[in-house]
Amino acid sequence: MNNIYDLFNLIGRNMKTIRTEIIGKSQEKMAEENDLSRSFISHIESPNVDMGVSLDTLFYLAQKYNFDIRKFFDGYEELMNKDKRNDE
Repeated sequence: MNNIYDLFNLIGRNMKTIRTEIIGKSQEKMAEENDLSRSFISHIESPNVDMGVSLDTLFYLAQKYNFDIRKFFDGYEELMNKDKRNDE
């Protein structure tokens, strides 16, 4: 992967989709339920994210809301294939 921030961005986009479509919570409600700040969730979901989220947090959320943790990485294979094409 050429840019680790591409992975952060992918996880953030997926987190937003999971939060809205699977969990069905606002940033505020999800933050409140999980002792997180709304700004932390907003930052992770931002298209300009410059930080990652811990695997501990991803595992915790997947377990609490009963979904497969791999959902956070949906699109990873396409991202890797894009990077390979760009390297050629």
